[in-house]
Amino acid sequence: MNALTQSFQTPPANVFRPSMRRDLLVVGVVTAATYILAGLFELNERLASWTVPHEAYQLDELPVTILAMSVALAWFSWRRSRQAMEQVKLRLAVQQALVESEEQYRTLFMENLSGNLLATTNGQVKLANPSAARLLGFETADDLNGHQLGEFYAERNLWETHRERLLRGEKIEFPMLQLRNRDGVPVQVVAKLSARLSPSREPELHVYITDITEVTLMQSKLAGALEENRRLSQRSMQVQEEERRNLARELHDELGQSLNAIKVDAVTIRDRSAAFAEIHRSALSIIEVSSQVYDVVRSLMQRLRPVALDELGLRSAVQYSVEQWQRRHAGVRCTFTAEGELDDLDEQTNITLYRLVQECLTNVAKHADATQVAVSMTRAAQEVRFSFSDNGKGFDPSQKRRGLGLVGLRERVEALAGHFELDSASGRGAHVKAVIPAKGKK
Repeated sequence: MNALTQSFQTPPANVFRPSMRRDLLVVGVVTAATYILAGLFELNERLASWTVPHEAYQLDELPVTILAMSVALAWFSWRRSRQAMEQVKLRLAVQQALVESEEQYRTLFMENLSGNLLATTNGQVKLANPSAARLLGFETADDLNGHQLGEFYAERNLWETHRERLLRGEKIEFPMLQLRNRDGVPVQVVAKLSARLSPSREPELHVYITDITEVTLMQSKLAGALEENRRLSQRSMQVQEEERRNLARELHDELGQSLNAIKVDAVTIRDRSAAFAEIHRSALSIIEVSSQVYDVVRSLMQRLRPVALDELGLRSAVQYSVEQWQRRHAGVRCTFTAEGELDDLDEQTNITLYRLVQECLTNVAKHADATQVAVSMTRAAQEVRFSFSDNGKGFDPSQKRRGLGLVGLRERVEALAGHFELDSASGRGAHVKAVIPAKGKK
């Protein structure tokens, strides 16, 4: 094919030279023969004798006129030959460009790592590259030629729908299309189908497919692993909250009762030791220390497991927590708003929303240097929306931080199939949003 293309591109000079020499030789021979015959038969004198009687018609001027016409015809032939040569060169250049373009297209088509197929409008494959053949379970591209595209659709009716759309001039793109190779093995592909005109101006279908079976399998495994990790995370938090509840109960039942007993005994000693100053002072000291320890224990109990959450519900527990935090941080104005029914949510949703408020307020106290804080919760039909914002100094969320509070918040929300969003930047505070599916108490 290369030799044939080269012969079209640069025609050899000796193709034209023999014919040119022969034609010039014929012209010379005819001219010489005419001259000899005219001399032998005295044609010019005879012509003169024939034209004299018709002088009125100026027939004696015909030889000069015919000579001029011959020169003009020679010039006309030379111009037409030049134009013909230019047309030949132009056609050869166009043909060369077409050959090169077709060769480049064929190279791209055949050596593409993705599958490429050309088919007739009824779906019969007429050209395929090796990648398409391997993807569909054939050894060579020639083995795939002649098969129907519908054979490889997992849903045969879907091919007819696609074919009708293609014939209407539509282009079809699929991020994932289910096919089957010649052995019936499922194959997941990214597909693009279109109709076009072939170089011979015949309609044909162009199919582009890329194998994503392994990617889909990895995505499926990853989704399974993420779901398993979510369940484990949720179970871990449930165990953690249960441990906190048990520890808070132990502190209340054991340590709290013991401190109360010590305080009662100290009060009895104080009341009966008025005559003994040293014993009276010791009793007062014991009462004061036991009260302080009880306050510490009560604070620990509140942090471990808010009693108000079990006794009063989510709305009142959060309101109480915000009020207590406001008393400890009088320089920060904190507002809390709640809309909708928030007291019939399940245990995990309740504790997650409460921990969101708790962790956000703790971060404000430690890092934000804020003067205004806003917390809100809204219950819709199928979800609970949490929002928090402050006007503190903010931070860059992309930078690694030592604390795990924000990571824990995200894990808590995502473990409940929710969505967590953190937005902050230096100088413009922090904004936290969370959306959690609303689940009722079991």
